[in-house]
Amino acid sequence: MSYVITTATKRIAKLQKRIRAVQGGTSAGKTVGILEVLIDMAQLDEVSTITSVVSESFPHLKRGAILDFISIMSQQNYFQDKRWNKTDYTYTFETGSKLEFFSVDQPGKVRGPRRDRLFINEANNISYETFDQLEVRTKEFIILDWNPVSEFWYYDKVANRSDVEHLILTYKDNEALDQRIIDAI
Repeated sequence: MSYVITTATKRIAKLQKRIRAVQGGTSAGKTVGILEVLIDMAQLDEVSTITSVVSESFPHLKRGAILDFISIMSQQNYFQDKRWNKTDYTYTFETGSKLEFFSVDQPGKVRGPRRDRLFINEANNISYETFDQLEVRTKEFIILDWNPVSEFWYYDKVANRSDVEHLILTYKDNEALDQRIIDAI
């Protein structure tokens, strides 16, 4: 299969505000698109950065964002084993920038470390208090993604802020989808 830069990825790349909210249903290409944008940024950094990719639990990260990250990097022939720390789940790019993956299921994980960029995968599965702790420790921007199953803290505590952009994606924004998946949707 050839690599496709989707409409979802292009729309995500255009977001500029501090809080970049990406809502979308199944197979909309949210997570992959966000990771593609973060990988691109890390590869172009002139000053090294730290980007944290977080989720509710480590098994969720391993089955989702980490798998997607390795797949994207491998498809593009970017992945180098020596740059992947399998113990800490960090990837160090040639620029010195790092992408780190960790779960936010323990309060100590969100209270200490600082970062330049943050991606909260399936933000609806974490608490507002966790978001708040991560936000105050993030320098540049935060990307949130979620499936629109029900309203959560984003809608009443974050959405109306002036530093928020909200993007809604559907499977139609993901040209990389197999026709059988489209038919099933």
